[in-house]
Amino acid sequence: MNDDEFDALVGEIQEEVFAEAKNVLGEKGFDRWRNPKFCGKMEGADTFARLKGSCGDTMEMYLKFNGDRVEQASYVTDGCSSSSIAGSFTVELAIGKNADQIFDISGAAVLAEIGSFPEAEEHCAYLAVETLQEALNKYMVDQARKASA
Repeated sequence: MNDDEFDALVGEIQEEVFAEAKNVLGEKGFDRWRNPKFCGKMEGADTFARLKGSCGDTMEMYLKFNGDRVEQASYVTDGCSSSSIAGSFTVELAIGKNADQIFDISGAAVLAEIGSFPEAEEHCAYLAVETLQEALNKYMVDQARKASA
């Protein structure tokens, strides 16, 4: 097999993998898998939380506030692509929201936003939301302590 044949074979395999991933993840999930958003540790975050899910994945959420609303947010996960997609959509749903609105975000809402997601991986959305809400809890406790000091 020469280099051109090898490259063609690799291209065919990649197209098959992408077609299967698009079928499983849907268009929005596939796009987010290929083009992650909001991924990475945030320097200067106002709050942060890290939780480990029952599947063994760890999710981290970082939030920065402007007044009572989330101005910036990011996530980090050591988990699979489903964890990354769920973290990304969860963060996207949180940006611009106040505390009450963030507590209204659910795993089901994240899954609805993604559109299509493997049923066996749905726990990733719930882990992402739980981590987001834990970060918010930490922030609120911190703010209450500062106010009473």
